[in-house]
Amino acid sequence: MARGGKKKQKRPLANGVARPQKAPRRTGSRKDKPVSPRTVKRTAGLLAVLTPLVIVGLMVLAGNPDCTAPCTVVAVLVLIVSLGGLMVVRTSGWVLWPGVLLGILLVALPTAAFRAEVIARRAERTAVVVTWAHAAKDRSGRVSWKCGIRRADGQPLPHAEFQGSGCYGTSDVGRTTTVLVDPDGWVPPAGTDLDLAFLGLGVYAVATLSLLWALLALVAARRTLRESTRR
Repeated sequence: MARGGKKKQKRPLANGVARPQKAPRRTGSRKDKPVSPRTVKRTAGLLAVLTPLVIVGLMVLAGNPDCTAPCTVVAVLVLIVSLGGLMVVRTSGWVLWPGVLLGILLVALPTAAFRAEVIARRAERTAVVVTWAHAAKDRSGRVSWKCGIRRADGQPLPHAEFQGSGCYGTSDVGRTTTVLVDPDGWVPPAGTDLDLAFLGLGVYAVATLSLLWALLALVAARRTLRESTRR
């Protein structure tokens, strides 16, 4: 036999005592507090100056094969933090995608441009002997070869690997060829067919990208400040 449920009766209050009202439930999400104009200005200024300076500097250091991995990782982390800073400056999403594109190019271009400049200004033509050859295939099926080398005169050779002219397959192992070598070992050896004129243009491309990044941060801050004054 089922019990008949009885509703719990509220205890009556004493005369003259008002029953406290329940606080109204909050509906919907609370809007984020807008960023102060001072924070917007400071963040935009730091982004415009420090982001390209730090990323380009790290990727220039990455031109040395001994520093490539750690410098690239740190540069990517700096880019991620900078993109977060852009979203602080301009909360709407339009600024993110140009920032991602410019940031990726800032990470990708400086290393090749720096290596080309060093090879063009400091490299010496050096006779080397190919010691091994290794093939790698990319997603499109294109095969590229990398060769290990040693100097023909027996002198030590930093970063004893190269790609390019004189490295076409296992048939080159044991042959003597000529490569471009930086005496101080800042950059790896390069084949004599390296297009230094084209890669040298990367310096101007990096400068242009840095300027575009700075303009992006400053324009985003200006629009945010203009909208805040209208409210």
